[in-house]
This record gives sequence, structure tokens and C-alpha cells, in this order.
Amino acid sequence: MASARQVIDYLLDKHANHNRIYDARDFGLPAPDTLRLKTRDGLNIFAYEVCPQKPKGVVICLSGIENPSVTAYYGHAAEFLKADVATIMPDLRGHGKSDGNRLCLGYEETLDVKAVTDYVKECDKYHGVPVIVMGVSMGGSVAIRSISENKDIDALISLSAFSSLEDFMRVYHEALLPMIPASELDGVVAAVVKDKFGVDSRTSSPIYAVRGLNNRPVLLMHSRQDSQVPFACYGRLLSEMQKYTNDIDTLVVEGDEHFITPDFTAPDKEYMRRIMRFVRKL
Repeated sequence: MASARQVIDYLLDKHANHNRIYDARDFGLPAPDTLRLKTRDGLNIFAYEVCPQKPKGVVICLSGIENPSVTAYYGHAAEFLKADVATIMPDLRGHGKSDGNRLCLGYEETLDVKAVTDYVKECDKYHGVPVIVMGVSMGGSVAIRSISENKDIDALISLSAFSSLEDFMRVYHEALLPMIPASELDGVVAAVVKDKFGVDSRTSSPIYAVRGLNNRPVLLMHSRQDSQVPFACYGRLLSEMQKYTNDIDTLVVEGDEHFITPDFTAPDKEYMRRIMRFVRKL
């Protein structure tokens, strides 16, 4: 296990600072409000907020493990704003302007999302409006776990999420942990997660978390040849989600489109049409 822990520490024990921070003005947006929120475990979380005068809903947008910056969602925020929907984009712990010196693979970031929903609950302008959590890649996995734990979230949009760390590591076993025999991989991963994050990797996985959907709406997306998170994760998540909600929309695109749309900062019309159709029905 020691060699596996060294690899995981090397990959995760860092603060992700982004090479490019997008400017809201380049997307026709006003300068966003900036939020500084405190999590239950004492971290300061920085977030950008784009809000219409009378919001009809709010989307909490989450980025991936290292890239891009959450400001890559400004293109989405511009479309949401046209529909009088607010966007809140937090730097998750260990990212950007937020506290944290490690990347947590979704095991702790639900506390950051909870800090955002607590803020939303306290704001008169958001009284009674639906709250949607949206995430891409690791952010999608955080979003799945967040809706399971957080009853203040009304709907989920997940792009290219992994179903569990074990599922992900089986695919990238040779690249990341070739020293571990395949027959021992799941056990070693679980032991490392328990040692590093203090949680049971099985019951803290996105695929386990879908048990908490409680029939809330889901939009689940993936690309068929995704080279970063295998398409098999989509199939496993969808199959499990169908047990816990009757309200699932899906979008599968061909090719290797980890971000579903070719340019995430300028989302294509069909992709955005599907998202807005989902948002407007809430």
C-alpha cells in the first residue's frame, strides 16, 4: 500500500492554480459579485456570482480536478442570465482562491457546495427558487454526492462524472499503479482512501450516493469515447440512477468530448438547448 499512497499523494497533495482566469466582460456579463464562504470544517471558499435582478433559479457550477478554472462557466452563465437564472461558481477547496492544500477527489468538496447552498438559503433574492448543481468531470462526481447529502438542492446536471474511484482506477491501472496486482487494486485503493480521507470509498462514491436522489431530476451527459473518464462510468451511473429517480434526461455525444461541447467556454447550441430545457422545467 505504501507505493500506492506515494502515487496518490504525489497526484493530490497540491493547490491547483489555473493558468487562465476568464473575464466576465468577454462574455457580455457584468463584473460578478465575489463571495467568501466558510465551510463547516473551517475552510474559506471563494465563489463568483452572476445574478439577475429577480432570479428564477440558481445553478451552482463545479469544475474538474485541476482544469479549467471555474470561470470557464461564464459562457453558460451568459445563457442562464438570459433566462433570469443566477450562476454561482465556487473554487472548490484546493483550487484557485479557495483554501486547501490538496485535491480531494469528491470526498470532501460536498462541504464546499453546502457552504454555497447555505448562502443561497440566507438570501432573500433566492427565496423559493430551484437550486441546481452542475459539474464536469470530478465536479460532476462532487455534484452527484452533493445532491445526495444536501436536501437544499433540487436538481442535478452531471457531465463526464466518474462512478467511483475504483471504477476509474481499473481503467488507468497500468498508467498510475502498475505495481499493484489487478486482483488487489480495489482493496488497495479503498485502504489508501480510508487512510488519506478517513472515509469508506465504497459508501462515499458517486454511484453509492445516487441512492439519495429521492426522485429529483437529473441530466446526465457523457461522450462515448471519453479518454479521461471512461464511458462505462456513465452506464453504471445511469443504471443505478434509474432505481432512485424517474426523472432522468440524458445526452450522449460521439467522439472524445470530455466537456461534451467542443468549446466549453462557448457551448454549442444543441448542448445549451438541452441544458436550458432541463433548467426551465424546474
